[in-house]
Amino acid sequence: IHEAMEQQRVTMPKAGVTLNARCSILAAANPIFGHFDPSLGVAMNIDMPDSLLSRFDLVFVVRDVSESDNQVATHVLRQAQMR
Repeated sequence: IHEAMEQQRVTMPKAGVTLNARCSILAAANPIFGHFDPSLGVAMNIDMPDSLLSRFDLVFVVRDVSESDNQVATHVLRQAQMR
């Protein structure tokens, strides 16, 4: 994947073929141990080498704040208990 992202081509030496690879790449990764640690960098959280992460033009971190999850779960359980 490094060659495809850096040089925009994919080489298959055994077949003697080189293909153009001009496309967009969308990738997703989960943090180590299932929780994003804001005190660590993105590369450390997803355990991706800096050499690969630097190939991406944009990196977005989408976090799910567990406080709202707890409020939703509490509301659902209270509604179920009232029935």
